[in-house]
Amino acid sequence: MKSLTKKIFITLITGLIIVVLGAWGMGDMFSTGNKNVVATIGGKKIYVNEYINVARGYIRKNNKNQLSEKDHSLILNSLLSQKVYENFAHDLNIKINDKALAYFIKNDENFKDDKGVFSRVEYEKYLLINNLNSLTVENFYKKELIKRIIVEVFINGVSDTKYHTLELEREFLKQVEVEYYEISNNDKINTDNITNYFSKNKLKFSLGEMRDGKFARLTEQNLGFTKESDQFYKSLDNIENDLVNNLSFNDLVKKYNLKTESINKINLNGLNTEREVSENNIFAQPIFSLKKNLNTEIFELNNVKYLIKMENIYPTNTIKISKKIEDEIIKILNLKNKKKISLEILSNKQKFYDFANSRNIKIKSVQFKNILDNKKLFNQKNMEKIFNNKINTLINLNENNSVYMIKIKNISQNKDKVENLQIILKSQIKKEFQSLILRDLDSYLIKKYPIEINNKVFNQVKKNI
Repeated sequence: MKSLTKKIFITLITGLIIVVLGAWGMGDMFSTGNKNVVATIGGKKIYVNEYINVARGYIRKNNKNQLSEKDHSLILNSLLSQKVYENFAHDLNIKINDKALAYFIKNDENFKDDKGVFSRVEYEKYLLINNLNSLTVENFYKKELIKRIIVEVFINGVSDTKYHTLELEREFLKQVEVEYYEISNNDKINTDNITNYFSKNKLKFSLGEMRDGKFARLTEQNLGFTKESDQFYKSLDNIENDLVNNLSFNDLVKKYNLKTESINKINLNGLNTEREVSENNIFAQPIFSLKKNLNTEIFELNNVKYLIKMENIYPTNTIKISKKIEDEIIKILNLKNKKKISLEILSNKQKFYDFANSRNIKIKSVQFKNILDNKKLFNQKNMEKIFNNKINTLINLNENNSVYMIKIKNISQNKDKVENLQIILKSQIKKEFQSLILRDLDSYLIKKYPIEINNKVFNQVKKNI
């Protein structure tokens, strides 16, 4: 079965949108007139209705109940990006004919069957599930194609140089040998310290508001079908229409003969009353996005659609210290002490060995053949720290509530033959050059098409959504 994730909402094809957030304010801010305009970009306007329509799609796609400042920034950034490219395409006299657009759409993976061939059935399903019409989809793809053409014009012809190839090859073949150990802390955390920490951080240990509910899986089997089919998608569409027409959860369950399961009491982070991750934790965000008067909705989670109902809301109770909370506090204070010890060790290279000897800690040695060869010890961020340091450097790393001391013992070049190395290097250099060019293109476009935000209207729109 094709992943339903593909069919939830139109996705960006190029993956490239101009970064304009940092450019806000380059034009003069205005607060009077243009009451229906959120922003202008080089003469083009973003109207309130346009912003609201995009925001609604964003809310549905991300299962959101409320939009944060970050969400509004992303929505506006996307619209500004679109207008900038439209302006630029007009100035470059770039036009998309029907034949080019049809070719572009037919090559989108969203609309291909299991054999990789464009399927009119898949296209119709896409429109049906997302409540879209063909004109809306075609307009979106036309804008994406314009964007892709502009990007290709600027990055086409970028190639590597011998200097950059050698530089990247040295980095790619770099291997690092380190000595390391995990800091142990034998100091016991006394009761007074635990009680004091709890009294100052009660909110940190509060489970907060909790909720429970019910759900039904909207799979082919649960809806009476043996496989994915047009009838299955029509049933999904019918359920959504019934939901819009205020049919209750119980009525929907009865009408479509759905099997339901319970969502036990959980908080927003998916923890149950025992402060453990609940088996229903995937439903935490959905049921917390629901309200008493709008308590039922369809959500897609892990490529499966669910009909979910929020039933009861349990307010925050008074928090009392328990054995489980004590254990959590001990871990927190232990980690805090280990970090403090690591900073003391960093002050003097000899302390690297002195501390290990004083605690009878065995110093281990390991060679990383490349930055991805983590030996199942460290995450990617910590591997980057290791590979970005010089010989004899001491560093401390936090990994899964543990603190490690690392000494860079040796840096060398991997002599093993790497298959297709030159092809890999050429590709990487091209990507890096293209990234630099696109960054300069962003800067150029922002200057060419000044951005003006109507703060008064924008703030009012954010309040009303």
